[in-house]
Amino acid sequence: MNKKIKVILALLFAGFSFYYTYKVSDIIKNNDPIMSEIRNKEKDIVVSKIESTVFDDEYLTGLNGCIIDEKNSYDKMKKNGHYNEELLVMKEDEINKNSDKYIIGGNKEKRNVSIILLENNESIEMFIKKNNIKIDYFLDGEYLSINAPKLIDINKYVNIYNYGRNGTYNKKYMVYDNAIINNNFSNESKYCLVTKKEKSILDLCTAYGMNTIKAALIKDDVLSTVKQELTNGKIFLIDNKNSDELKYSIKYILSKGYNIVHLEELLSTKKECNN
Repeated sequence: MNKKIKVILALLFAGFSFYYTYKVSDIIKNNDPIMSEIRNKEKDIVVSKIESTVFDDEYLTGLNGCIIDEKNSYDKMKKNGHYNEELLVMKEDEINKNSDKYIIGGNKEKRNVSIILLENNESIEMFIKKNNIKIDYFLDGEYLSINAPKLIDINKYVNIYNYGRNGTYNKKYMVYDNAIINNNFSNESKYCLVTKKEKSILDLCTAYGMNTIKAALIKDDVLSTVKQELTNGKIFLIDNKNSDELKYSIKYILSKGYNIVHLEELLSTKKECNN
């Protein structure tokens, strides 16, 4: 019994010693003029994050902010023995996650929109390739499994995502259909797509680490709808075989000073925090 008590006391003493050393080191660091300079500078160069705009179970994505990485900045400057602004290290200040909600658009800070199509169209592909337009396809899993080799070339300028089977998602095919995309195309299968709220799909996609996009389907009057709904962060989901109307819509969007970007860019919360 005495041996056990001695071992326990030794462990407690070692733990206390480590904690004490850590706290003393922390106090010294916090009172170091270098750390004081770093913290004084922080208020001048911090870029505030923009939290997602949440509407119940839907949201518009936000943007991470940029803050000083105090530890790495301090460690680099301490080696030099003095404060040096050029050695400041920045890091992202991340916004809250909303993976259990539907994405209905990108943040309103950037003049970007995205276009989703539900089938590949040779005429449109030639047009977007020629004009360097970035759009996204959501394609049926069975179609993907048959046509993946043919879609590899298209993927150079179109991102391709999983639209489940017959417009819905189920556990039986999720891994297989995602694997087709992840193993053949340059983009990752990270989004699901719905046109109305379907909690079972939202939960399934969340379980597979995917975000669920909800967008209204535009089948007719594409150009007039685009004109009415064009705004920062908008996602246009179009299912219309009239190539000319889609081309006119794309030209209209560009004429108004908007950028047509891939969903991955539109919905990204990443912030470039240059040092």
